[in-house]
Amino acid sequence: MHDENQVFPVFIYKTKLHHRKEDRKGPTAMSLAYTLLDLMSEFLMTNLTKNFPFDLYSKCYRVIHRVLCYQKKCRVRLNYPWSSLWNSIIVAVRWSNSLGTDDPEMISNYIQVGRIFNMFVMYGDTFLPNPGSYDQLYYELLRQHSVFDSLNETALRFSNKGSAHKDCSKELLSNLHNIRAIVNHFSPKIEAWSTANRISTPAPEEVMDIVRSNYDTLTLKLQDGLDHFERYSEVPKEQQFYTNLVRRICKEKQESTTVQIDAKSYHKFTTSTPLSQE
Repeated sequence: MHDENQVFPVFIYKTKLHHRKEDRKGPTAMSLAYTLLDLMSEFLMTNLTKNFPFDLYSKCYRVIHRVLCYQKKCRVRLNYPWSSLWNSIIVAVRWSNSLGTDDPEMISNYIQVGRIFNMFVMYGDTFLPNPGSYDQLYYELLRQHSVFDSLNETALRFSNKGSAHKDCSKELLSNLHNIRAIVNHFSPKIEAWSTANRISTPAPEEVMDIVRSNYDTLTLKLQDGLDHFERYSEVPKEQQFYTNLVRRICKEKQESTTVQIDAKSYHKFTTSTPLSQE
C-alpha cells in the first residue's frame, strides 16, 4: 500500500462544501495508503450528524492508527498532507463533543484520537516526511487547544459518573497529558513574544519559529503501547451483516451468470444455419 512505485487513480466522492473548490481534474495516481488516508479524512469531515455514528468513527480511527503503526514500524515517510488529516480529526471531535451525549462509545472514540496524536508527537520523527511537518503538528495543537481542553473537561465529567466510566476516563486523561503539556509549555512563550513585539496574533510561521526555539525545554510523558493496535474482528457485531452481504453477492452473481448463458444460447440459436427443406 505504501509503495510509491505502484500508484493508482482512485475516485473518491467528495461532498460539496462551501470552503472547498470543486475538483474538475479527476483523481491523481497515488499510492493506496495515500488514497486510504484521503478516504478516512473525507469520511471524518462529511458525516457530522446529530445522531453521531460513533461506531463508524471508531473504525475510521482504528484504520488511521493501524496505518501509523505500520509507518512507525517500517519507518515509511509517506508524502501526505498530514495537516488536512489532523484538521479532519479535530473538526470531528469538536462536533461530537458539542452534542453533549453520554454515549459510552464517545469516550472510546476520544481515547483513539489521543493515541493517534500521541503517535505523531512521540514517533512523528520516524514517519513524517520532514521536520517542518512536525512543527506544523505543534502549531495545529496550539491553534486548536480549546478542543482538547473540552475533551479534558469531558473526561473529568465522566470520571464522576461512577466506576463504570472511571477506567476509560483515566485512560483518556492520560492520553491528553502530552497535548496539554505542549499547550501549557508553548502558550506562555507565544504570549510573551506577542507582548514584546506588540502583535496580537502571530502568523503561523512566527508561531512555528517560537516552537522550534523551545523544543529543548519541553518535557513529555512516554505513553505505553501506542504502536499496538487492536485487530479487527467481525464477530459478533458485524457477523450477520457480512453473512448477508456475501449471500447477496453470490445470488446476484448467479443471476447475472444465468442471464449471460441464456443470452448466449439465444444468440447461437438465432444465428445458426437453417435446416434445408426437402
